[in-house]
Amino acid sequence: MTDTQKIYELWLNDINGIGGATCKQLISYLESAENVYNSSHKELIKIPNIGEFLTKSILNSKSKLDKAEKELELARANNTRILTYMDREFPKRLKLQKDAPYLIYVKGKALALNASKNIAIVGSRAATNYGHYVTKRIVEKLSDLPGMNIISGLAYGIDIHAHRAALEYKIGTIGVMANGLKTVYPKLHQKTANEMLADNKSGLISENSMTSLPDAPKFPARNRIIAALADAVIVVQAKKRGGALITADIANSYHKDVFAVPGLITDPLSEGCNNLIKYKKAHLFSSVDDILTELNWSKNSKNNNQMSLFQKNNLTPLEQKITQIIFEHPLQIEEIAIQTQIPLPKLASLLLQLELKGVVKLKAGNIYTLN
Repeated sequence: MTDTQKIYELWLNDINGIGGATCKQLISYLESAENVYNSSHKELIKIPNIGEFLTKSILNSKSKLDKAEKELELARANNTRILTYMDREFPKRLKLQKDAPYLIYVKGKALALNASKNIAIVGSRAATNYGHYVTKRIVEKLSDLPGMNIISGLAYGIDIHAHRAALEYKIGTIGVMANGLKTVYPKLHQKTANEMLADNKSGLISENSMTSLPDAPKFPARNRIIAALADAVIVVQAKKRGGALITADIANSYHKDVFAVPGLITDPLSEGCNNLIKYKKAHLFSSVDDILTELNWSKNSKNNNQMSLFQKNNLTPLEQKITQIIFEHPLQIEEIAIQTQIPLPKLASLLLQLELKGVVKLKAGNIYTLN
């Protein structure tokens, strides 16, 4: 993607009242952010879910293209890449979620973003020595699994110990920030952040503009990205209420496996974990074997099933591309259009052919799944 295209993407992402889902909706109909910029009121108002308010917001934002250009320059000056929803490097797990940001900032090589195994480890900022010890032991055991990486939020307590343990045991780790990547928050974790940036697999990411400061609403938003990037979430220590439980709830809504380390019933730092287990919102975590069992990581039949599906139905390359995406996660046609970059009219025809071949089916909510 050229610098000019990136500038239009940054412009679109920064429009007041428009979030990730609306950006994707616009792109699915107009094909690019530059086309959105050049669209008229008549063209915009015809797009589903784009009403008068958003149309006016888009048209009134056309004077802010220079702000996007300065943002791109600032990102480059701080060795930060900008990945949009359509970039190949954009995290595949994150892309599957409807509330995913349209654009993220990435610092460091961060190869773990699309690695084969990602586990999020979260917990209380006021974690005890026991919590730190358990976190380190979990990471140590996870490091035996090929392709393993750790996701967390670089916060005090469990988060920072998870990152440090990952670095110690030579596995990738991604810190998801609630502020812009021009600075590290909290500053006390700058040294660990630098070590993560120096590691090929590790890095920092954020959906916030470069100079954004952390504030209350940004932390729950950050937690959804942690949950989305992971195959499963482990909560080590948590009070009755807190950010770790928000991450667990979001992970459950994404149909991800959640694990909780149990603790003493008299310990306030175990109340959150115990309640997750009690109310069946998390599996009891006793060892890494629990994760292997629930995620079925010991079996590798997925690719074989996929190949036999393609061969059996003699799919064309475009049909294979569509089927591959639906195989990974059921999606609506607009989301398939964004990921495949196939125009909607052509995509509708291809999906119809796949339905007639018995490969895909349309379910409630206009979601396409494999048959």
